[in-house]
Amino acid sequence: MNQAFKKASLMFDDMLSGRISESEIERILIEKSQNMEQASDIAALAQVMRKYATSIDFFEPCLDTCGSGGDNSHSFNISTASSIVCSLFSNVAKHGNRAVSSKSGSADILEALGVKVEQNPTEAIANLKQKKFAFLFAPLYHSKLKHIMPIRKRIGKRTIFNLVGPLCNPIKPTHQLIGVFSKDYLKVYFEAVEMMDFRNVMLVSSDMDEVSLSSPTLVYYKKGLFTKRFEFDPVEFGIYNSLDNLKGFDAQTNAKLLKETFLGQHKVLRDVIAINAAFALVVSEVESNLKLAFKLASESIENKRAYEKLLEISND
Repeated sequence: MNQAFKKASLMFDDMLSGRISESEIERILIEKSQNMEQASDIAALAQVMRKYATSIDFFEPCLDTCGSGGDNSHSFNISTASSIVCSLFSNVAKHGNRAVSSKSGSADILEALGVKVEQNPTEAIANLKQKKFAFLFAPLYHSKLKHIMPIRKRIGKRTIFNLVGPLCNPIKPTHQLIGVFSKDYLKVYFEAVEMMDFRNVMLVSSDMDEVSLSSPTLVYYKKGLFTKRFEFDPVEFGIYNSLDNLKGFDAQTNAKLLKETFLGQHKVLRDVIAINAAFALVVSEVESNLKLAFKLASESIENKRAYEKLLEISND
């Protein structure tokens, strides 16, 4: 690793270990977000967070769908909903938190749906083996972040911690779909991914940190040593729709909308959940063809299998 990475690693280690004051941490986070974080910053913080995280010994193939947040779209909990669909076909260890820059984080909506969000390693492994779905609540696994959360809340905007969140899943999933809040960050984020030990990862960015229905999505794909950059246009799948129709609300409202979607209502939400699940099914090697993956995900919602899975994971 280069000198910039080593220097950043020492600084973030000091930050997480409480050797830097809160006011200085706030200054660093704001300054880095204003000047655009470098790949070495992102990779260094992710490695330090992994070092201090509570580990989970799960050695089977596993998927995570996680966005950086901070895109200011205030959209529905798309990646969380798509992760439930994906758990019909793959082990899913959803890494997430409560809302920081949105109205409803992944932990908020899952809790509103009746899912136990504070699952310890033993519970998470049991849920993966029995239900193929576990939620890894970031504050529970990253105790070093306890003093950082109030600072992030105070800043109230995206920081580097949004960027590294998807890279710090303590189970170290074998496959990941990661939404990035801005296309301007995709290249530097991909460079950070390549600095780390990721094998199968897909980065997506559009007018939000998801695969969008309202604008083309830029994709960076890494599968082993193979890398590919391409663009997805929702018009090609006949699912174009306005971003306004993907707006999110508070956790209780989003939970109600998700249940209704899994019961056959809200075609627009069904489409955006299905296309994001389709990308995740491709990266997790359940399907190699995106159109077939979209068909599989859509049918899983239409035939109520996704709703049955929701009921299963809610019964902890």
